[in-house]
Amino acid sequence: MRRSHLLRVGVAALLVSHAALSQETKTEEVVVTSSALRENPLDVAQPTTVVGGDELRRQIAGSLGETLSSELGVSSTYFGPSASRPVIRGLSGDRVQVLQDGLASLDVSSLSQDHAVTLESVVSQQIEIIKGPAALLYGSGASGGLVNVVSTRVPTEVPEKVITGAAEVRHDTASDERTGAFSLDGGTGNFAFHADYFDRETDDVEIPGFTQSDALRRQLIEAGEEPDNVRGHIPNTAGEASGGAIGGSYIGQNALGGLSYSRYETTYGIPGEEEAFIDMKQDRFDGKAELDLDGVFNKLRLTGAYNDYTHTEFEAPGEPGTVFNQDAYELRFTADHAFGSGWRGTTGLQYVNVDFEAIGDEAFVPSSKTKTLSLFAFEERHFDDFTVELGARAEQQKIDVDAELPNYDETAVSLSAGGVWDFAEDQALALNLTRTQRNPQAAELYANGPHIAAQRFEVGDANLDQETSVTADLSLRHTGEGINWTLSAYYNDYTDYIYASPTGDIEDDLPVYVYLQNGAKFHGFEAELNVPLIDDGNRHLGLRLASDYVRGKLDNGEDLPQIPPLRFGAGVHYDQDAWHIGAQAFYYDTQDKVATNELPTESFTLAEVDASYRVPVGSTSVFLFLRGTNLLDEDARQHASPLKDIAPLAGRSWHIGARAEF
Repeated sequence: MRRSHLLRVGVAALLVSHAALSQETKTEEVVVTSSALRENPLDVAQPTTVVGGDELRRQIAGSLGETLSSELGVSSTYFGPSASRPVIRGLSGDRVQVLQDGLASLDVSSLSQDHAVTLESVVSQQIEIIKGPAALLYGSGASGGLVNVVSTRVPTEVPEKVITGAAEVRHDTASDERTGAFSLDGGTGNFAFHADYFDRETDDVEIPGFTQSDALRRQLIEAGEEPDNVRGHIPNTAGEASGGAIGGSYIGQNALGGLSYSRYETTYGIPGEEEAFIDMKQDRFDGKAELDLDGVFNKLRLTGAYNDYTHTEFEAPGEPGTVFNQDAYELRFTADHAFGSGWRGTTGLQYVNVDFEAIGDEAFVPSSKTKTLSLFAFEERHFDDFTVELGARAEQQKIDVDAELPNYDETAVSLSAGGVWDFAEDQALALNLTRTQRNPQAAELYANGPHIAAQRFEVGDANLDQETSVTADLSLRHTGEGINWTLSAYYNDYTDYIYASPTGDIEDDLPVYVYLQNGAKFHGFEAELNVPLIDDGNRHLGLRLASDYVRGKLDNGEDLPQIPPLRFGAGVHYDQDAWHIGAQAFYYDTQDKVATNELPTESFTLAEVDASYRVPVGSTSVFLFLRGTNLLDEDARQHASPLKDIAPLAGRSWHIGARAEF
């Protein structure tokens, strides 16, 4: 590992911040940039969460999935500390889209859960989570929700100061993480620029007990086999990642145009494979143009991204196996408008072109070219205490396969209607109804081979139909002074739900899974209550109670796999001047409603504490933070992870860091 290089990055980052101590910290208004009209999360019908500021700094982890896994309605596919994708309300993979500044990540993380997401939380400004279908704006890949990582890599405004930015160093004890990062934003006149860089190294993850779960160990013993007895750490989970970006924009009175280039590189081991590891890199270009107008159409936006992605799955050092290459680009045009009758909204076009290539004996998916063209619209109108939201999208998807298999060409249509009723002061009732269609993806259609990371032989079905879901989402919200609370309940009814089912056969020493379709239903809730115990000037002591739950079943009565269990807990936080101190504990219930050949997951409690202090240095500040996780040193396993029985979450760990903002 590159300890000396990483140390230089961290020291350089802090020196950069020290050199600009005369600059002021800038605080920006939080809006949901991935919503249709860029509104406050409380003003939209769909349940939406924004994580930013000091809260985001305290909970950043080595992967996007683990950074967000404590948010209500969100879990993760935990494939070790480097590869973890968000799971929203029990849905993952091709049903949850991951975006960077409103454009797809363009990686292959949805193809397999051992593939890392190429977006980095430590250099982000905020992360937005839309729970429930977001397909109307972003495509059928967001039929279950989306996560949008917001950055300033393409600047949209000129900072008040010539240069602003931040520098950060962080460490955690369970994986011996060493991270250094910095970002700079600046400009003058009509020009603005951005630069950022990060570097992270981790060792094997420390755990409190055996790598294999008790359920798996009992199963092996009953079958006459010997458990592996590895304990204390998860072998082959060390990794390293680095990347950065440069960007610039010309910003006029009524228009802007900008470009950025970013690079992401990572190498990490695959849990469960003795020496196997993935070596990945991505080069990406992003562009943005905006024009403000007078009249019915008041803002035009054109955004685009191009991606050159490759990763190699090594069987062992010097033994390359499967290679995945993906050249992809996305173009997105929107026109915001306002009609005289009180309606306002946005309409747009989106085009995505993905050239995917898989090379190697264990390439379980053939090479393919996917082209998607979409037309969408969203409209909103306020009627005194009531707001109406309407949306529609038509998405044509074509997949050409480099094999003797039938191509795919279908159009998916999605519709939505929602409303927010402010029925009393600081209280609102929100209802969102959607009918979403999702086109099957290449792996579901054409897979035919050993998927080593998932430990199964996958067989697709080229005759799969579109997946259709009808979703109802009801939220009751109380905000303002005093007690705040939110209660959301949802129900998803799927027709032709696509899932991988075990056949009982063995191929290449792996169990065979085939992609099938059946009706499926999901229902669940999210609830949160915040009670101020002390609210006296600059002192605030608050109590938080929260819970979430999801249940997923096929219409034939079978339970769906990897569904997170019931979770509930409580926390307290105290804020005074520059200090923050908090503690919380969440109980994860036993998950025994499991699919065929899936083992149950035992209950556990995750307890944590955190503290932070903002040290004033002249007109700027240094943010010091400490967080202790899994304080009870529990054998904790994410049921949404395909590796839950061989890769538990990290044991007791202390995360410490410093962030200088200028």
